[in-house]
Amino acid sequence: MADGFGWRPPRPCEAYRAEWELCRSAAHFLHHYYVHGERPSCEQWRRDLDSCREWEERRSMEAQAVAQWIERRTGMLKDPGLRP
Repeated sequence: MADGFGWRPPRPCEAYRAEWELCRSAAHFLHHYYVHGERPSCEQWRRDLDSCREWEERRSMEAQAVAQWIERRTGMLKDPGLRP
């Protein structure tokens, strides 16, 4: 799988879209503002969605690397070399 064509993101792009839409919802905005005192930033979910879509459309190795980093960051993939 060195070419990256056999690799698939652990989640479909639809999951990233759902997270992005949830982040932008009024209920999430009110909760986040009440708890943290600031507007929620949904940009990371949008970037994650864009990277996933890019990988699905072009199968680029760069998009694959970004998607793998996203999943390590969110805990979907386990990497002993990743430091928080």
